[in-house]
Amino acid sequence: MPKGPDKRDETVDKSDEHRRFSRGEVYITIDVREHGGGRHKALIMDLSQSGCRISSVTYMGEGKNIHVTLPGFAPLEAVIVWKKQDEYGCSFLQRLHPAIYDHIRAKYPSLGHL
Repeated sequence: MPKGPDKRDETVDKSDEHRRFSRGEVYITIDVREHGGGRHKALIMDLSQSGCRISSVTYMGEGKNIHVTLPGFAPLEAVIVWKKQDEYGCSFLQRLHPAIYDHIRAKYPSLGHL
């Protein structure tokens, strides 16, 4: 008897998603805007196709939606999934295309700043 479609692929736990993509250190000064809030400067410290780690002296709450704007790119919508002191883990609502991810990593290497 033929089996129906396997639903396991459709129910991936988002908390494990960051493990499926390589993460690279970068050093990018960005603009961050919280939904309904003002814009401020922050720093992306590492990046993957599914999210990033941001350092910001401006408080942002967990679970909040933000827009991250890298120089020369359209804003990326993300949600803050964790906070530790002045660092924030963010999950992009739409993953970066692999070619865009590679381009950003090549353009903004860490250069040992971290």
